[in-house]
Amino acid sequence: MRVLCSPDTEDIETYIRSSFEIGKKPLHLVPTMILYRRRMRFYFSFLRPLFNQAHINSKGFDVEEAIREYVDLFEVDQYIKHMVFSSSSSSTLSKAEATVILERIINQIPETNNLGWKSVIYDLISTFTDLSLTGLSLSTLRSFDTSKKWTQALDIYRLYLEELRQANLTDYGISANSKINDLDVSMYDELILDGAFLPLNSIHQRILNKFIELNKPITIFLPYDLSTPDQPAAKAIEDIYQIFLPKTQWESIQDTTRSNSFFIDRLPKLIFRDNTQEVKLDNSLSILRFPTLEEELSYIMRQIYVLVKYKEVSPRQVVIVTPNAMELRPLIREISEQNNLKVRLPRRPFMHLAQGKAIKYLYDIHTDIRRLTEFDSYLNITMFKSFISGALIKCNVGLSESFEKIESFFVDCISISNWKNVLTSLATTKAQLIQEKYPHHPINSVELQDLNDILSVLQALEDISFFLVTVSARTVKEHVELLVQLLQKDNRFIELKGPLLQRLTKITESLGAQERIPITAIEFGERISALFSEQEDFEDGDKANVEEEAPDDREILVTGPNNIEFQKYEYVYVCRFTQDVYPEPKKFDWLINKEIEHKIINNTTCFRPQSSKELENFYLNRSLYHIHLMFCAARTQLTISYSQIDNGVALTPAHYLHDIAKVFGLEEGNKLENKKEPDLEELLIKSRVLKNPSSIKPLSQNEIELQILPKTLDGREYSVEEVAIYRYCPRRFYYQNKYQKESVYSQLFHLQSYASSCLYEKSVELLILDQPKAIHEMIDQGKQHKLFLGKTKKYRLEAEKLIRPLFPLSNRLWSNVTSETDFFLSTLMNWVFDNAYIREYRKSGNNNITIQFYLSNHEKQIKINEYTFTATKELEVQYNHGEIHRYSISNRKDILSFSSNDQDEREHMKEIKEWYERFKRSFYNDAASAQKILAEITNKLSLGEFDKNTGGHCKYCTFNKLCHEREVDI
Repeated sequence: MRVLCSPDTEDIETYIRSSFEIGKKPLHLVPTMILYRRRMRFYFSFLRPLFNQAHINSKGFDVEEAIREYVDLFEVDQYIKHMVFSSSSSSTLSKAEATVILERIINQIPETNNLGWKSVIYDLISTFTDLSLTGLSLSTLRSFDTSKKWTQALDIYRLYLEELRQANLTDYGISANSKINDLDVSMYDELILDGAFLPLNSIHQRILNKFIELNKPITIFLPYDLSTPDQPAAKAIEDIYQIFLPKTQWESIQDTTRSNSFFIDRLPKLIFRDNTQEVKLDNSLSILRFPTLEEELSYIMRQIYVLVKYKEVSPRQVVIVTPNAMELRPLIREISEQNNLKVRLPRRPFMHLAQGKAIKYLYDIHTDIRRLTEFDSYLNITMFKSFISGALIKCNVGLSESFEKIESFFVDCISISNWKNVLTSLATTKAQLIQEKYPHHPINSVELQDLNDILSVLQALEDISFFLVTVSARTVKEHVELLVQLLQKDNRFIELKGPLLQRLTKITESLGAQERIPITAIEFGERISALFSEQEDFEDGDKANVEEEAPDDREILVTGPNNIEFQKYEYVYVCRFTQDVYPEPKKFDWLINKEIEHKIINNTTCFRPQSSKELENFYLNRSLYHIHLMFCAARTQLTISYSQIDNGVALTPAHYLHDIAKVFGLEEGNKLENKKEPDLEELLIKSRVLKNPSSIKPLSQNEIELQILPKTLDGREYSVEEVAIYRYCPRRFYYQNKYQKESVYSQLFHLQSYASSCLYEKSVELLILDQPKAIHEMIDQGKQHKLFLGKTKKYRLEAEKLIRPLFPLSNRLWSNVTSETDFFLSTLMNWVFDNAYIREYRKSGNNNITIQFYLSNHEKQIKINEYTFTATKELEVQYNHGEIHRYSISNRKDILSFSSNDQDEREHMKEIKEWYERFKRSFYNDAASAQKILAEITNKLSLGEFDKNTGGHCKYCTFNKLCHEREVDI
């Protein structure tokens, strides 16, 4: 056995090239797919003269198979898959098929037949696969822990193994374990372990043992610098590989003639070490700070755009390194598309595409666990919007947009029958509603034909879903064939074409081998996502791209720190360098905790940590090693960036920033002794090392200035409520008057408030009509005040009979409407029976007062040039047949326009509403003040000034979508 060391991947390839012997076939295993692709390209270039040159350019040429004539190169997990699937018998179940067997077992055990255990079925299958791969007996596994959870899981595992044995079936874990046990390594002349496997698991150990038993040569390449043996980041490597060979016998194959003139060349040697020589900082290291994660990633992607487009840097020479890269995929995809960059991220699974989601939802209608009963259906808004998006089900153009106007009525619908009931109610509302009286009702923007079209889609979904889940039990292959046949022949579906059809066809062909057990339609539907995704995962990882880079290829690698071992890039961008993700924590399985994992490692490998705490320390050292890899990967420039806020949570830079700064001689003072000492960030900013890049425009933006057309309105008559809207947001005012058909309340928050305002108005009308005579009140006793506070509920209940049919909301949502209405009514009664006039009247020694209610529709107008402004107060309250107070009871429906459910906007809303109340009072009582305000507004209207007042309220604005789409008048 030889352990050959160099931190530079080129040294490894140089050694392989010089020592490779044609005719001797090694097994070459690497720990990551990224390194596998690099070594594949290396072997392709190195061995190319040995290939049939005519075949290389042919369509059917398989690079991997050609290379494996001389060397079996594999990423280690792919090697196991290759052994299982290349010569597997038909008895090996897929993961999805295995979950069917497991779920049936769980359902038969009273203690586990519950949602808790069923929700972790896929986790259990993965755990059982890992346990099978250890090669340990069930009795040994039981000795590792006595907890109820572990005992129950192993009982299920025993029954699962027995069920497979009786059916003469195996799963992936059992088949892989058998293949490793039966592996004949005599066909190989050497084992090459290329990279640090941290730690070695039972698979690695058993393969290694087979070569040791046959006394076969073993070569281990480690990214280790023997010239700096005291590097703390290398401790994880030392802990594992000194078990096989003392470090004194490790050999260096490092090329020591490479330049170390730049800071990033010397950083890997000096970081994390004490008493190191200070190194002068240069432009090869850049440290950036951003307010938010979105700004951080946007800036990085734009910098990469400049490198690729203008500096002609190959995309393969740029890498973005970030922990939990999977979490950032959606955001990175969005930013990269804006900047015309391709990023090397796994393509979206078929089931994550609109068509895939819709197919899954067809089964979910009758398989979702949220169904009220076994025979009921389940359908929510998200599912329905997926169906009418035009991706899978045929429907009229524009139906999706129409549905968005009324979707709030379906918030609490959970079954197709619920949906149909609400549709029937909305059709009745459409027929009864007086549009002039309720102009903001969303049903006004929807045609009756739209409701009929929605009903047709619902009926189609119900029929299709029922058909799919009631077919007889059959194999996965037969279920898939039935589904594809339905999609292709049923004219209710949109025809699938092009790449989408190719993907579905490929998945179908791959799933054709899954015909080992019959499963019910429900069982198939419950795991259709796993079936499709599992096959695509295997297909995507099965091949490595070794073709030459296309001239327009702009594929940027985005990966985690653990995946860049033995890699070199010109430009390395380390993102999210914050304390919350560095060091990257080791996440233990919910079932295999660190104590159990410690015992498994001790029983299956040569690595023998003394305790679970020691194992935990090893994983911390491994994390430090992964961080060190990031600093080793850059040739030209290393950019480290972090953000200060993510999702509203304040962040701090990773403490490893102190280690980097220490290398160029910058250290934070002792703040415990002197709190006034500047912190590291302040020192870095003062030294002009830490920079805060200013925001820049997207590079893909068209720089040509567009001529903005003037915005004008034909109308010259406006209400005071519209004036308030103009003060709140002039652009909102413009859209409301320009596109009146769009001025409806479709969001649930607004819809409930609108219903409440309508109910309030009707309740007050009924109250006044029921009180034709004057009321006599003794102010001190307040009997009438108390009586009317109690009677408001009676009038509200009467008003509900007229208003609720117009708003077919669920009982839960309607209770919010009535609660808000009761509050409005009680507030009005307090204004009527306890106001400044009555209090002053009582101070004058009077106790008896008469109060008379009138409905008046009293209007007042003010004319400014050609503009007319109107205020309306429908309720008049007369005191002692003289003093009159007027109140608006219909204005709440209009001033919803500047309502928001955003806490940050509440104060602004309050200011606007208070201004509106003052303005309306002045409109009646101080015409001069009102005219001054109106003159200013009419001047702006004449000039076409309709600027946006952007803020959190935009999220709830009726014209949000329109405001994003139209920046000029049309």
